[in-house]
Amino acid sequence: MLDIELFRNNLQKIIDSEKKRFKDPLNAERVLEDDIKWRKILQQLQDLRKLRNEISVQIGKLKKSGENERVKKAIEKSKKIKLKIDELEKKEVESLEQRDKVRYTVGNILHESVPYGETEEENEIVRIVGKIPKFNFKPLSHVDLISKIDGADTKKASEVVGSRFYYLKGDTVLLNLALLRFALDKLISKNYIPMWPPFFTKHEVMKAAAELTDFEEQLYKIQDEDLYMIATSEQSLAAYHYNEILEIERLPIKYVGISSCFRREAGSHGKDTLGIFRVHRFEKVEQFILCAPEDSWKHHEELIANSEELFKELQIPYRIVNIASGELNDNAAKKYDLEAWFPASETYRELVSCSNCLDYQARKLKIRMGKVGSQQSKTILNTLNSTAIATERTICCICLL
Repeated sequence: MLDIELFRNNLQKIIDSEKKRFKDPLNAERVLEDDIKWRKILQQLQDLRKLRNEISVQIGKLKKSGENERVKKAIEKSKKIKLKIDELEKKEVESLEQRDKVRYTVGNILHESVPYGETEEENEIVRIVGKIPKFNFKPLSHVDLISKIDGADTKKASEVVGSRFYYLKGDTVLLNLALLRFALDKLISKNYIPMWPPFFTKHEVMKAAAELTDFEEQLYKIQDEDLYMIATSEQSLAAYHYNEILEIERLPIKYVGISSCFRREAGSHGKDTLGIFRVHRFEKVEQFILCAPEDSWKHHEELIANSEELFKELQIPYRIVNIASGELNDNAAKKYDLEAWFPASETYRELVSCSNCLDYQARKLKIRMGKVGSQQSKTILNTLNSTAIATERTICCICLL
């Protein structure tokens, strides 16, 4: 969520960014309109509270002077003002909620290096790494290859639970575990703190960590519980410092999370329905950094470099793309994807996403930096996240090597 001062002082900057995202800029304008309404109510409320305090002082003086009739009138007036205050307090809360509900829909300010474009066709290729293998035969797909080695059973899983699920089997299970440990060990050696976070979060926390579209397309809701299953450990890692003030000296804080991830994939009907590439549950190692604002772009490059190091060691050909403005999620000011080469389809496919959220996500999560207990104002810090490795998708690549 963007700083409300940005709406008040530089609305055009937000409007320009929303247009580049191919979003309706009217929501940004509505935020300012709702903010003006809220501030007006707040001012009325403050004026009434001040008046009531003045009447309370007046009542005290009148009691001392024995002016009982005037005391009665003042008390009646105070009661009427109290009723107005109660009414305005409800309106103030509702008005603020309305403002921030719309504010929540406005995306992060795009970084100047983000390429302009509505679809992934406009993604900018940053670099290509590794030699694309040449074959004198038609290579099999990852679906066929995993089937040949009896590494996964999606047919039986579909009978048991439904489509886009699987049983990993035999050596594929061991490979999956080895890849998780490979990525985890690599990042621990770089002083990332390992975390195995909860696979669920409360609605209030998930709303702050995730995005509105996640609730529509990705997140599983636990029936009769105020809980959602995580689509990525980024969500529970981001929430670890929910509503906290972090000492500046502690920054940057770097986590490497390992978890199962659960996704409805409601927005991807008909895409990758076979095999274990796009599934409802998968394992992932995630990088997450909390840092001072002036350091976030340096850490963004660090995160993607960490991911690249893993895929270089695995000798998987890949490319890095700078995601186009219209394809960016609201949290991200800029995002890199690492796309690996799939010989059977002769195309690159996404294995890693690496985002700089600046202070957008941290503001929703109320994570600040400063001196705990100090009266000095606290600064919203920056958060960044990146896949280290999503193991099922990586197995699809390894089968093709």
